[in-house]
Amino acid sequence: MQEDMHYYGTYAMARAAGLKVKDAQVIAYAAQYVDDSTANDSEVHEDGGMFQTIATAHTNSEAVKNAVADHLEQRHVWVPFHFFPGGEGKTVSEKLACVKDGALVQEMVKNHIRHAVSVKDEYGLTLIGVMAHVYADTFSHYGFSGVSSRNNKVNGTSFELDVKDPKVKAYIVGKFSSFLSKYTPSFIIKNYRNFVSRGASVATGALGHGAVGTYPDRPFLRWRFNFKKDNRDSEWRDNPASFLEACEKLHAVFHDYAEQAGICESPVAFASIKDKVDKILRLESAQEGRTAAWVKAIESGELFEKESNEALFFSKYDWEQQKDDFEDLEHSSEMISKEVYQFHQAAIYHRDYTLKNLLPKHGISVL
Repeated sequence: MQEDMHYYGTYAMARAAGLKVKDAQVIAYAAQYVDDSTANDSEVHEDGGMFQTIATAHTNSEAVKNAVADHLEQRHVWVPFHFFPGGEGKTVSEKLACVKDGALVQEMVKNHIRHAVSVKDEYGLTLIGVMAHVYADTFSHYGFSGVSSRNNKVNGTSFELDVKDPKVKAYIVGKFSSFLSKYTPSFIIKNYRNFVSRGASVATGALGHGAVGTYPDRPFLRWRFNFKKDNRDSEWRDNPASFLEACEKLHAVFHDYAEQAGICESPVAFASIKDKVDKILRLESAQEGRTAAWVKAIESGELFEKESNEALFFSKYDWEQQKDDFEDLEHSSEMISKEVYQFHQAAIYHRDYTLKNLLPKHGISVL
């Protein structure tokens, strides 16, 4: 999923579930920031305190190339944060494949709600945001895994796209081409079919959903393809229906958290906004247009009773600035109350819980 869903859609679902503006903003910001925190870094304050960050994503071509070669990096980043294992099948590769709303991710969600309530005055909100990102991604990334695997490879001549607007169809095909060209040597790019089928494999090392570009992340798209292994048909992937299901599930978990944390105010039943959410998700548009649709629905009060201070804009530099300001703080301990610090507390908790607790509990050793 992309920013229109991870921030704006998440924010809308959190507000509709009964969370106040500031709480919903922190949750939504953390959900999107999972895609923006790309550095494993640390900085020492002059008083001896330290602030450490971890990468929860990689967004540039060099980082992706490194992740392809670095199997440890795949397991630190892609597996816990973007392709949550479903635990189904016989082989490790099969068990690592993401499953939409699978049993393991449901177990993670329940654990994180309980833990977030226990640390609600610390990093509870950011943990709910991290959880929301990971949970939502299972509704778009299912069928692919966060490790290099031949099970991720796709027959590039098999794509079918169901898009009504021919201009939008041309746009997303073009974006797919540009996505692959960032990671593919120019000599491979000979024609569209060769570009798709061979270029993607070279570009991603069969990692994640690289072989299908951003098709899983576009909420309005219906599409299908064949996996290379056994020429297995993916059948039609109905993104609008899957994204709507994700919104309903997010609304439910946000409401559960708000109720258990004692911070729920004036929730709106999802059934009363389901048709409006569905209409937003089915809008055939680039990300900017989809974001505008969420903002319009929030501003108009279509999804919940609007407040005067709704958090309608996202900029990753808000939390990046908090990082940069660390060295200027009078005392390093002041950093503990900053959202970016709490995000990394939550991210480390989620990563370690997933890799060292939940997966081993189900017989999956990846780290």
